[in-house]
Amino acid sequence: MKLIGIIVNPLSGDGRGASIWREIETYLQLNHISYMAKITTKAGEATEHAITLVQEHRVDKLIVIGGDGTIHEAAGGLWQIQNTGFNCPLAVIPAGTGNDFAKAYGIPTQPIQALEAALSETTKVQIDLLRTKNGMIAVNSIGAGFDGMVAKLTNEAGYKKILNRIGLGKLSYFISILRVFATYQPCTAWLEVDGTVHELPNMWLTAVANIPFYGGSIQICPAASPHDGVADVAVIQSRGRYRLLPILFTVYQGKHIHHPAVSFYKGTSISLSTQIPLLVQADGEFSGSTPLQIEIVPSALTVIGSFLSEG
Repeated sequence: MKLIGIIVNPLSGDGRGASIWREIETYLQLNHISYMAKITTKAGEATEHAITLVQEHRVDKLIVIGGDGTIHEAAGGLWQIQNTGFNCPLAVIPAGTGNDFAKAYGIPTQPIQALEAALSETTKVQIDLLRTKNGMIAVNSIGAGFDGMVAKLTNEAGYKKILNRIGLGKLSYFISILRVFATYQPCTAWLEVDGTVHELPNMWLTAVANIPFYGGSIQICPAASPHDGVADVAVIQSRGRYRLLPILFTVYQGKHIHHPAVSFYKGTSISLSTQIPLLVQADGEFSGSTPLQIEIVPSALTVIGSFLSEG
């Protein structure tokens, strides 16, 4: 009998992960579905659980109940054991604040519907990964500058928990954006894409994207695809902050692409160095500071979804 591995982050979505797991566990037991569940209790543990469930318990597929941070960790574990002969598909039951991964792959927000999609494997596809020089991987995006600061502030903010409780968690990202926008100071950066160097004066952010969405459904790179073998890069530059105000209200619909302060690039190898160290986020999690060196790893992970966004 096939065994399903499940990783649960009970704290995701300010406790929503725990309540979703109770609903999912009841369904699995009533339908006599074999599973093994691992509960996370600290940061980084989802990576360990993913490796254990696949290598030791030989699960047929891995389902993550959590947000983008938990998915980020679990995918990292699956990537670490790819070269050992294991290729376990990843499925998600969204329970986080932004749930950008779930949105990109058309995964239902309703837990039982998401579980049924995972069990039926309606769509299974190989997706690319973003990999940094130090071996970290990301499934959604890696960004530096403004968005790195927004990610750090949001994850530390008390209002994130409050808004999650009333179902408005995505609003926490927008509040953080406004807070950072008021004080952020841009700097000069140098972006290298497939060997071509671009000097970027007054750079606010550089985002390397594998899917269109980040930061709670912001469409930073609307054309990004997780299975085209290249990464999309968005850069925002401006000497004055008020010139950027229209972007704050158009980026959620992806309509910022024609703004003169926004530039786009595509490539398989991306490097970013900056005048001063800038905070970095990977899949919405604070991940150190610049410089950055990223390469695309094509068709590196199998994902089970409902349908796939082409941007």
